[in-house]
This record gives sequence, structure tokens and C-alpha cells, in this order.
Amino acid sequence: MTKSFLKAKTEFDEKNKNISSLNRSLVPVNGKLIDDIKIKNQKGEKTEEYYKWEFIYSLIFGGFYQKDFIGVEVYFPKGSPSSKPMKIDGAIFDDPDWLQKYNDFWQNKNQSSLDWLRKHLIGVIEFKKENGRDIEKYFNQQLKPAMKESEKEFVIGFYYDTERVWIFQKKNNRILRYDESKNQKGEDSETKDLSLHLPDSYLSIPSFDDIINKIAKPTIIDRTKRTIDNLEAISGIHSKQVNDALSNILRTLDKVGLVNQIGYGLLIQVLALKIFDEKTNEKNRTLRFYITEEERKYKSLGDTSIQQFIKRIRDIYDDAKGIYQTILEQIIIDWRNTSHISAIVSIVENLQDYSFVKSYKTDLYQLVFYRFANEFAKERKGQFITPIWLIDFLVKIVNPRGNETVIDPCVGIADFLSLSYVNSRPRLDDANLYGIDNDQQMIMLAQLNMLLNGDGNAKLYYIPDKGSIDHKIDITGKIVSLIPQFHKNGEWDNWPDKTELKKFDVVLTNPPFGEDRAYRAKTSEDREIAECYELWNLCKQKDWIDLGLIFLENAVRLLKENGRMGIVLSNSIASIDRWKKARKWLMENVRIVALFDLPPNVFADTGANTTLIIAYKPKKEELEKLKKQGYEIFIKDIKRVGYEVRTSRRVKYYNPLWKINYETLEIETDKESNPLLDEEFTETIKEFSDWVSHQERTLIDLFVGR
Repeated sequence: MTKSFLKAKTEFDEKNKNISSLNRSLVPVNGKLIDDIKIKNQKGEKTEEYYKWEFIYSLIFGGFYQKDFIGVEVYFPKGSPSSKPMKIDGAIFDDPDWLQKYNDFWQNKNQSSLDWLRKHLIGVIEFKKENGRDIEKYFNQQLKPAMKESEKEFVIGFYYDTERVWIFQKKNNRILRYDESKNQKGEDSETKDLSLHLPDSYLSIPSFDDIINKIAKPTIIDRTKRTIDNLEAISGIHSKQVNDALSNILRTLDKVGLVNQIGYGLLIQVLALKIFDEKTNEKNRTLRFYITEEERKYKSLGDTSIQQFIKRIRDIYDDAKGIYQTILEQIIIDWRNTSHISAIVSIVENLQDYSFVKSYKTDLYQLVFYRFANEFAKERKGQFITPIWLIDFLVKIVNPRGNETVIDPCVGIADFLSLSYVNSRPRLDDANLYGIDNDQQMIMLAQLNMLLNGDGNAKLYYIPDKGSIDHKIDITGKIVSLIPQFHKNGEWDNWPDKTELKKFDVVLTNPPFGEDRAYRAKTSEDREIAECYELWNLCKQKDWIDLGLIFLENAVRLLKENGRMGIVLSNSIASIDRWKKARKWLMENVRIVALFDLPPNVFADTGANTTLIIAYKPKKEELEKLKKQGYEIFIKDIKRVGYEVRTSRRVKYYNPLWKINYETLEIETDKESNPLLDEEFTETIKEFSDWVSHQERTLIDLFVGR
């Protein structure tokens, strides 16, 4: 049964929208079922009692817990006989016999039954209707003491307040957030460090089996017989363990002298082997990406145990190299090199218990991809740390889908391609996704990205030096070089042989731009390549041009007829007089659809103001007709993007900015209880879609579809 808290909650709300009381309790109340439960006041407003039963209903009918294991208004005695007993709003036990034990204690004062209850209590719930107010007080004074009533080493705690949920865990005698990314000081976090301003997503609610597995997790795991179902998905819930694992790997690489490009390549190849092992074992076959305790304790490469490990991992490599050619074609791993084997052992040991395939992709990027990329390419910090929210926005605006071909000529780690694939309806064929980059490590990471999000069939090309500026893809998928004497001034279809360039339905890209990344014609070869671009001849400043203009023309010329594009460029290209001729050229070659101005510091590597240009490329006669009609352009100045760039230990990162309800001063949440970012992208997509519906038929078909 698929678990869905939201579906069950919606069902409860629908059933009870015109009802002010429940006929009978779903679970025992203080040891017995009761009738006629008021859930609304005389004005018809929902009370705390409503939210109590909404949560209980959703846990049961959402598939998380069986009702025989749950009770509400469960009382535990305090130390002094004269003291008022502690009331736990909701209690979850690991045995349905709890009800008999509970009544035995309160009716017969049987102390062994009380002991039994404390040993079998695995979860507690606190219900409120406070709209997030005073959560620190209720956590400290009610939920925390209730969780401590249990003698279990691991206990879950839910605080459910007006449809929002906060999830806590008791572990090692500390009460912390279940999502470890919210524990600002890790296991040393005090109440003030628990990010109590942020609720949890319904998707994070652990099930009965999740809790039991946490409690009964064996100290010794037999990894030789595991399937993908036995692995943990990477999420914020495991952020501490994952960060510790990555730190261990990096320490090992540093110790053996592999914090360099060879080490980076080795790491990427081993990560690819993990993905391959998971993807080829999704049908409950036994995984091979593991290391046993005996193998880990090898003394030298001659030991039988480590040779057994090397053979197993090498077998995965041999099976994968015919499929993951882009990543594995370069021979990096030396299976007889002690340093290489030490690195592989560390990578396998630290990642073997987590699933990449099952993981939520944003968490996987944040916790794995960017962490490693930062360590291995310090001189290029920020270039690959792409704001995922911006990419998602641009992809949803341009809306690639179905059988369309998509290219990113500055592909980086392929976020435009991966999000195009993930968001597409109908689904794109990842064999129709193309990318080019002049950094081999970026291409290898891009391949990993596409392996996780598709079938690994995306066509990704590493082209050193100028990348897609002087190299193109022909209709057979082969890389071809521009020939300056034939291709001057944008005449790229003028080939001396039968070569025909591939044109694309969609171009999505965030190229390098700005004067500090100018294209400079330092050699005669540089100049000859530049002269293949019409914008060089129109706009060059002595011996240089903004590189963004080169990639702008590149994008336009890569489009087929009625192909569309989304490109991120410096705002100066769209505004200052120096590039006036470039804007005129663009208007003569495409139908501008939308311009989105973004605030400064949107990207981690530049403080420049940026503009998103959305366009499509009609026939020349159709474009002239549209221009004479004075076509409309959707223009918006986006000020709120949902994050800000911060720096910690010289590493730039994206810090989320949350949307505040200024009446309650609480962070707003979506229907799944996820905190909402303070951003305009979501509303802008709706506004753009409405605007498109009033434009020419071609534009409607391209951006929305029939």
C-alpha cells in the first residue's frame, strides 16, 4: 500500500466538512472507545479536537500505522501518588496488547503493566491549534517530557498544530529533530538550535516499520544479501550521517594524496558503479556494491579478502563500462595501486548503506554532488553550484516535452537537462537530450546526474578549450568543427561536403557572461573562430566581446524552425548602449517571448544583474509579420527568488528565505506541510501561462501545447 498522509487528510476533511461531531472514536480514548466527539465549535470552526482526529485518521488510513497500536489521552502516573498524572495526547506502541496492559494498570494498579507500557511506547503525539505559536514552550513542557516516559532508546515525537507537523526523535537520550538538517548544532543542539520555525513535510512522516527498524537495527549487518529495499534514501533526515560519510571519504583521499583531478575522476567512476549496481538490481537482486568487515581489515593488496572485494567491484565496472561509456571510457582506476584501492574502500564503506536511486534529488545534489564538487574544483567555486530554483523556473517556462530534442551548449552538471526530463509531460526521451562542456569533470558529473534522472542515454560531449563555440553536433550525432573559411558571419550551413548540423527544438543554457569572461581574440585562430559569429562582426570592442553574446548567437543558430530557447545573460546585454546592435540582431532573428530581470547576487559566482531571455525562431516571413503587428512581450522584474547567497569558510552556498505570514508571523507551508520559499517564480509561471493563452497560435502550441 502506497503511503499518503495528504490523501488521507483530504479524505477526512471531505468527509467531515459538514459535520460538527464524530459518531465514535477511531482509537481508544483513555483506554476505551467513546461516542459523540465534538470537533467544531458553535460557529462551525475547527477545534483542536478536529485536528487531533484528522491526524490520527491520516496516520491510519494513510498507511503509516494500524489503529490497534494507537491510543489518545493516554495517562502515565507521576512520581508522587498525589500528583496529577501526565496526559499524553497521543501514544503509539509496538504491540497491540498495550490496551489490555493500560487498563490493567489503571484498574488494578499492576506495576508490571506500567513497566511494560514504558518499554513498548515508541511514539508520542502532541496536538494543538495554535498556528505555530509558542511551539518552544509546548515542546519543552509537554512533548519532550512525554517522549522521556518511554524506556526505548529510539522514540518518535509528533507535534501537530493546525495541519502542520513537527517531527522529533529521542536518540542517545537527546531529543532532536527527526530531520537532522534542522539540528543546527548536530547532536549537541539545544531547543534554540532545533529550527522550530520550520515544520516538516508530510512526506517525512516515518511509518511503524521505519520506527521498528530504527529500534531493532542490528549492530552487525549482513551486507552480502541486501537488495535496494534495504538501503536508506538520502534526505535531510540523514544529513549528519551523510556529511560524516563524505568527510570520511575526503579525509581518506587527502591521506592517500588523491585530492586532485585523478581522485575526482576516480570518485565519479565509483559513484557511477554504485548507481549502476542499484539500477540493475531494482528487481530484488542482491547488491554487489558493499565491503565486509573482513575485507575492510586487509593488511596488503595480496590478502585474499581484499582481492575478493576488488574482483566484486571490478565485475561491476566491467558490466557497466559498455553502458556508461562517457564516465568509464577513461582508464582512471589502477586496481593494483594501493592508494586507489584505499580510496575505493572508503567510498564503498561510507556510501554502501544509502541509495542514490531512491533519494530525493535535491537532497542528493546538496549533500553529495556539490560537496564533492566544491572540494575538487576550488578554483571554480560557484560555477557548478547552480541555483536549482532558477533552473526549475526556466524549464517550466520553456516547457520541453514529448519527442522534442533539447541541448545545453554549456551543460555543466546537466541540471537543465535533468530537470527538463523530470518535469516533462509527456516524458522526454533522454536519448534526445544533448550537452557540451569544456570541462571533463563536469561532463562526468553531468553523466551521473542523467543516470540518476533518466536511463543514462543523454548525449554528453567533452570538448576541450572552446567547447560548443567552435564545435557543433551533426545530424548523425558526431562532433564537427566549424571551418572559418566556409562559416564566416554565421553561415554555418555552408559546408564543403554533405555535413548537416543538427538543429534542436529547445536550447536551455546559462553560459559564462560579463566583461571578466570576455571572448578575447588573442591569436589568429581565436579571431578566425570569432569571425564565424555575426555578433562578433557587429559588436566587437577592439579585440573582445562579451562571451554571453557568442553563446546567445550559438543558441539561436542551434534552433530549428519554431525552436525555442531560454538563456541566462547579463542584464547589460539587454540594456546598455554598447550592445544595442546585438539586441537589434536578436529581434531580427527570433520572436522575443519574455524577459525576466533578476536581482543581483542570484548566482554564487557573480554579483551581476541578470536577465532571462525567452524566445522562439519562426520563419523569416512570419517574424516580419509579427513585428509589423507589434507583438507583445511578457516582461517581469523578479525581486524575490527564495534564497540568498552566503559564504561559510570561503565556500558560497544558497541559504533559503522562507515566506512569512505577516498576520501570524509564521512561515507559510504548502498542502504537504513543506515550508514555502519567499519567491515569485511560482506565481510568475501562472501569470506567464495565462498571458500565453492570449498570444498567437504558434506561441501557444510551443509553450503550452494544445
